[in-house]
Amino acid sequence: MAYPVVLQQTRGRKFMYFTLIIAFLLVLGIIITSLQNSMPLELKFITWNLQMSYTALILYSSLIGGAILAILALPKLVRKSLDVRSLNREIFKLKKRFWSWKKDMPVVLKWNKPPLRGMPGHL
Repeated sequence: MAYPVVLQQTRGRKFMYFTLIIAFLLVLGIIITSLQNSMPLELKFITWNLQMSYTALILYSSLIGGAILAILALPKLVRKSLDVRSLNREIFKLKKRFWSWKKDMPVVLKWNKPPLRGMPGHL
């Protein structure tokens, strides 16, 4: 089902605010958890010994997880950006073709008023 442009923009903004609120709540949860667990921790792995607090462990693991997620999401974002660029070029070419076609139309068939924004026929 095709929605008018205005509804699609409103829906996108609501989703953006929703994801921003969820991200803020996750960061707030990480901060609260790390502040409540500030005890020292000793990690041993074969010959490797590391001492740090739970706060640092939670913070570093969250940062590393976010970096891994960003790296894994990067190819999809690049592909989406390239698709948008390609579609914008195609829209530009079609608009150019449409206006050259409209210029050659007889005067009887030309529109008196442009259609409303977001309605079919609006460019």
